[in-house]
Amino acid sequence: MMWTPSTLLLPSIFITILSADSFSLSKVPNYLTGKIASDERVVFFPTVANKINITHWSVPIHGWIFEPELESRKRRVAIKGLGKLFQVNDSEEKRLLKRRLMPFTVDNQSMKYVNIKLGNGSGIHRLPRSRKDGHFTSQLTLHDDELHGNDEGIMHYNAVDRERTFEGSIHLLPSTGVSIISDIDDTVKITNYLSKKEFYKNTFLREFQEVPGMKELFHKCKSEYDSCSIHYVSASPYQLFEELHSFFERAGFPSATFHLKRIRVKDKTLLQLFADPKDYKLRQIEPLLRNFPQRKFILIGDSGEKDPEVYVELYRRYPDQIEKIWIRNVNEANATRMEGVDPGRWKYFNDGFDLMDQVV
Repeated sequence: MMWTPSTLLLPSIFITILSADSFSLSKVPNYLTGKIASDERVVFFPTVANKINITHWSVPIHGWIFEPELESRKRRVAIKGLGKLFQVNDSEEKRLLKRRLMPFTVDNQSMKYVNIKLGNGSGIHRLPRSRKDGHFTSQLTLHDDELHGNDEGIMHYNAVDRERTFEGSIHLLPSTGVSIISDIDDTVKITNYLSKKEFYKNTFLREFQEVPGMKELFHKCKSEYDSCSIHYVSASPYQLFEELHSFFERAGFPSATFHLKRIRVKDKTLLQLFADPKDYKLRQIEPLLRNFPQRKFILIGDSGEKDPEVYVELYRRYPDQIEKIWIRNVNEANATRMEGVDPGRWKYFNDGFDLMDQVV
């Protein structure tokens, strides 16, 4: 699913009120020392590391530092304005709207750096300073001895902070195996993107609901395929990451990495929500294919937007790596959208149970 202008008609009140990023002289020491202020939070996004030689790994770190501004005026006004737009009718809808809207109303902290400690050793790593949207990224090169994954091959790390725990995770992915690259909306989570009214409600006013059978499908893939990994590539913004991550954990989905869109409501990066979905997804997925040339890939999406066209193009470019393409058919799509792909390698489905016999 792709967020487009016709779908995401944000009212002017939303754009003008949100993300008034602030700088306080009282926080100058934090900018110099890397200490996380008591009113700031750090969120790390799960990433995937790849081997670059026999002994070393390329380890990406991606995080976001911000002030929640839980009781800010701009947040109250935004909730009131969007409540009217979405016709919020009861306290439960208002509670969910307030929670889902919060990440869009934070004060992003720029020019801040965070120190992290990986696993049981390797010392302290200072990360690059955050950008205007509060995001910071780094590509560490680490030796095998510095990386200690659990039984799933996932290594956890923490931001250096005496009072609180801000934890991140890195998926240490072997060079061979099977990787699942999956969309989120209308693929594993019910969004009803084709109905604007339902899209709004399912995104902001309702508890998320899983597409039946997808959790079971992913677990079967994990048990049947060697070194199977899952990577969510979606046009949803990172502001929805915590809600999505919590939903997948509660529903019992396997652990995965997340590759979402970076936007900042107050500047031109907001337009990234409306960018061409084909170009965006190709740019997100191709690095995974290039970093793991010996792995086989299963691509999962839906027919509501351009997933079929994106996956057909990827199959054309990487025919030896793309093992299967599974498309959830939400609008009676026909076979012409998969033209050019070996008929034995793709399948339309309604829910995850339809694909159980394809996991071989």
